[in-house]
Amino acid sequence: MKRRRRTLRMPVILTVALVLALLYSDRSALGALQTSGASSGKVKNIILLVGDGMGPSQFGAAWFYSNRILGRDLKMVEVMNAGHTAYLLNDMADAIVTESAAAAGQIATGRRMATATVSMAADRNTPVQTIMEIAKHKGVATGLVTTAGITDATPAAFAAHVPHRSDESSVAEQELRIGVDVLMGGGKQFFLPEISAGRRKDGRNLLDEAEAAGYVVIGDAEELKAAMGVKILGLFSMGDMAYEIDRGRTMEPSLADMTTKTLTTLSRNPKGFFAMIEGGRIDHAAHWNDAAGTIRDVLAFDDAIGVAVDFARKNPNTLVIVTADHETAGMALFDTSKANAGVALTAIHKAKASFEVISGELGRTPTAQKIQEGVKEHLGIQITDDEAMRVASDAIRKLDPASHNSEYLHTLAVVLRPYLGVGWVGPIHTASPLYAFGMGPGSERIKGLLHNTQLFEIMKAAVE
Repeated sequence: MKRRRRTLRMPVILTVALVLALLYSDRSALGALQTSGASSGKVKNIILLVGDGMGPSQFGAAWFYSNRILGRDLKMVEVMNAGHTAYLLNDMADAIVTESAAAAGQIATGRRMATATVSMAADRNTPVQTIMEIAKHKGVATGLVTTAGITDATPAAFAAHVPHRSDESSVAEQELRIGVDVLMGGGKQFFLPEISAGRRKDGRNLLDEAEAAGYVVIGDAEELKAAMGVKILGLFSMGDMAYEIDRGRTMEPSLADMTTKTLTTLSRNPKGFFAMIEGGRIDHAAHWNDAAGTIRDVLAFDDAIGVAVDFARKNPNTLVIVTADHETAGMALFDTSKANAGVALTAIHKAKASFEVISGELGRTPTAQKIQEGVKEHLGIQITDDEAMRVASDAIRKLDPASHNSEYLHTLAVVLRPYLGVGWVGPIHTASPLYAFGMGPGSERIKGLLHNTQLFEIMKAAVE
């Protein structure tokens, strides 16, 4: 019996030894990973990507277009598939339906904002510290990039404080004063005095001041490629940058190009960086009810997300967050009397210009014949004589002049519904909940139902 006990004891001892060895091995492996920073949860870099006006419908339309027409998936899906996705509410201090300044300010500060204020308390006079300012105090590099104006509501909310978003001249001065390392987008007019075709009434030339402060100042895609400084001010248009569908007519860089240069530049800081990248013109195209323009700008935004994802793969201590500030215009895809969904997507693919370019060529009061010709030339669609007459008469604006204040384009969008399979609530923001996707350390907190103020808390915890 004694010999049998000894025989049984040996396998038990071996089993325990094996378990302990495995535990020790796992601990050693974990220690090695923690030493490298790969799984310690420590964040070095934060990349926040905001699709202005990009609700679930804009995301869905771009997904179908990308998969069925272009034959590829969205990079946003890769971030979503990392497993951290939330449904996001965005109501503000004084309204349920938000606008860009308040929405961006809520993400930037964690506080509910009042309409049109830029990172100010409810009294509209007291500045509220932003996540970029917190990051700046930690010594990390900072960057703001957009396809709208760099002084527009979303980028402004991270680096400036003004009672009303329309004070873009003050925003420009504050962005340089705080020392944002990389600033890229449109809005050059707010950096130049009136004597230089700008809109500054104080006579200051902020481009000269930026150069004196050590910024490399650039103005087109070629200069972006060549830029080598640690501080870059890229202003590629006097106003907003071109819609992606129109960008080939310009010398402007893509949002992905700007993102690549921004991440390369900011990553030189050994302490890390915070960058906000905005697809700013998704919102504008949706306001126009321009289906092709909206989808192409979502895809351009998605290309920038791809740059961020590639960077995060090589730098696993990077937190990537993809979200929106609000949804614009209640975009919806549906079956139509003239075309099924597949044919409608093909029709969208034929578009060669934005509604902005089309209206610029047609003028304010075009004839029905001119409208018919312009739609055929730029969108590849032959609308009927009756449809062209409806556009020329601007029927939708006559029905609701308070909401539809731009000439004939919203009527054009209604006329195009059966051809494109896209409808719109109107040219306005909606209260639609949004998506937030995350990957990297800290992204595990992006789940369930969140308010957009909670994104600030997630980023603040990562910075600290």
